Amino acid sequence: MVALLVSLRWRQLRHQLSRNPWMIVTLIITGMIALGLLAGLTAGLVALRFAAAEGAVTALVLTGSAIVIGWWIGSILVSADDSLAPERFALLPVTAPALLPGFVVAGATTIGGIGTTIALLLMLVGWSVSLPALFTALLMIPVAIVTCVLGARVVSGLLAGWLARRSTRDLVLTLGVLLAASSGLILNLGIGALTTVTDVGGAFSMVAEVVGWTPVGAVFGVSASVAQGDVVTAALRLVIALATVFVLWFASQRLLASRLVSPIQSSGGGQVRSGGLLDRMLPANSTGAVAARSLRYFRRDPRQLVNIVMLLLLPAIFIGIALMNGLQEEAIGFAPAITLIPAINALLTGTIVQMAIAYDNDAVAMHILTGVTGAADRAGRLLGFGLIAIPVTVALCLATCLLAGRPDLLPGSLGASLGLTAIAAGAGAWVGSFLPGRAPAPEANPFGRGSSGGVQSLLAMIIIGPITLALGAPALGFAIAAIWNPGLGWISLACGVVFGGLALWGGTVLGGKILDRRWPEVLADVSSES
Repeated sequence: MVALLVSLRWRQLRHQLSRNPWMIVTLIITGMIALGLLAGLTAGLVALRFAAAEGAVTALVLTGSAIVIGWWIGSILVSADDSLAPERFALLPVTAPALLPGFVVAGATTIGGIGTTIALLLMLVGWSVSLPALFTALLMIPVAIVTCVLGARVVSGLLAGWLARRSTRDLVLTLGVLLAASSGLILNLGIGALTTVTDVGGAFSMVAEVVGWTPVGAVFGVSASVAQGDVVTAALRLVIALATVFVLWFASQRLLASRLVSPIQSSGGGQVRSGGLLDRMLPANSTGAVAARSLRYFRRDPRQLVNIVMLLLLPAIFIGIALMNGLQEEAIGFAPAITLIPAINALLTGTIVQMAIAYDNDAVAMHILTGVTGAADRAGRLLGFGLIAIPVTVALCLATCLLAGRPDLLPGSLGASLGLTAIAAGAGAWVGSFLPGRAPAPEANPFGRGSSGGVQSLLAMIIIGPITLALGAPALGFAIAAIWNPGLGWISLACGVVFGGLALWGGTVLGGKILDRRWPEVLADVSSES
């Protein structure tokens, strides 16, 4: 059974790679990033090994615990995309005790499991501060892997029923993205807090000592105690590590048995209501219909709702970081620069518009069947997005100008922000016609494959970025110059309107022509499950 499940997992991956070349590119890029992280880990461990042996032990306990926590939390993000989900075996004559060993080995031999094993082997460089600790760490690697895999299964199993509800999945997606977006601000606060600690090394050592007694860190605390020559503590931590594996195994088996006889099914999103006033305000043609539907998606689809929230949150985060670092102080003398922060939304705008079709998934077939032209599709999506983005951008520009105490900079702020946003939107409309990106299918895990658009969106950003900077340079340049000569802000506004309008027109016309030729290919791209 173990060999069968492992081979099944790898055959599924091979099948997905053979059907979707973009997934191969994604896998290669992800692998390169992982190799870079592993190289950084190795370099850091070598440096600590020879420069500060005690610090190396502390770092190893904290790093190992972070790996375990990453597995457990990560299970929430990928559980709905599990190709070996228990529900797939519910109709087969198999039992939980027979399946669980195969699930554990299959989880340990995934790409993530192999990467974790390599990381744990590289950590032996740090454990070499003591030969007994090195030998102990080598023996504890299988225990650490099993702890990661079993813990991930328990967490995903406990939350499976909760995450099966549409409202819960939407909430998890929204909170997860907002937390990730706020990581820079949180990191800034953490660094600020560390500066108030007199003995940073001692603080980390104390945290590692405590973590070494917990289920997530006991497996690494054993080797740490051996390195310090404390055999009694090492034995107690070994008991905790083995007890953790036993409890997780028992819990995993019970959860698996339950899901084999009572499969969990995802629930939908509730009643759909008419647009009413919205439909009457928009043009009574294909463009208006696409715009109205886009506005509904921005309100009801959690992925797109997060995009709109990010238009407010991203500038707010940068403003907060700027204020925390004293940008408002007279000593800096550059407080008016915060009036340009709303222009950062151009980074989001290009991707939002570019991936608009991907969010539709196979529903975009209705455009083909009803004869919607590519230009109408592009114009409708830009109109729907603009009805939200323009008020948000204007409000942000007003807020930053008032915060800086420079209302005279409003024209320049509007010129740079509206101009760059419009140019990015136009470029996204054009690029999205031949690189529509990838998004999880409806009712699928919103954090699953394609949740960030895949390699297509990465390539799209590489194309959209230079276009936005090149066409938006006049508006941005005059807005910067307006800090010293406010009259130039009106020139920035004029440049933003002119170049932004041209970009929107170009994205609509050029993107529409490409869509008219590529509708079948686009439908195949966005609706593929591989």
